[in-house]
Amino acid sequence: MLATSATALGVGAPSAASAHCPLCTAGAVALGIGAYKLGFSTLSVGIALGAFAAALGFWFARIVRKRYIPYQYGIIALVVYAATVLPAVPFLPGAYGLYLPWFSQYGTTIVIPRSLVGALIGGAIMLIVPYASNAISRIRGKARIPFQGIMVSIISILLAIGIIEILV
Repeated sequence: MLATSATALGVGAPSAASAHCPLCTAGAVALGIGAYKLGFSTLSVGIALGAFAAALGFWFARIVRKRYIPYQYGIIALVVYAATVLPAVPFLPGAYGLYLPWFSQYGTTIVIPRSLVGALIGGAIMLIVPYASNAISRIRGKARIPFQGIMVSIISILLAIGIIEILV
């Protein structure tokens, strides 16, 4: 009872949290599951999936501390991102047709899954979030809000999903 009360009041909570941690990852997963269950578009679910995969990739890349190869951080993040997104794409319906008239006499059409487009948008959001969080800290005079990175991540994902749902 005492531990629950202390936790509810924030006693013993960390003073600051960085982005791309397991909490961001869990938040991105919860958003993706919630979006799908509530009937959001496949593009919106793809955004949440891409954000989750990028957060997970960045988190795993930080685990390996010793540098074995050049660009190791980016390679690990990209492999984890691809290993998370690509298996899920075939199970989500919907696709865009991209007509490419200059490849043959009659042209050709490439089918691009909506969830893959959404995953790329979600991954891009998670790449931008640390810079946005640092900009907020600079504006506030180097003071960070507790769990600022997590809040900026989740708010950015929710804004992107909201915009997509309104426009598409």
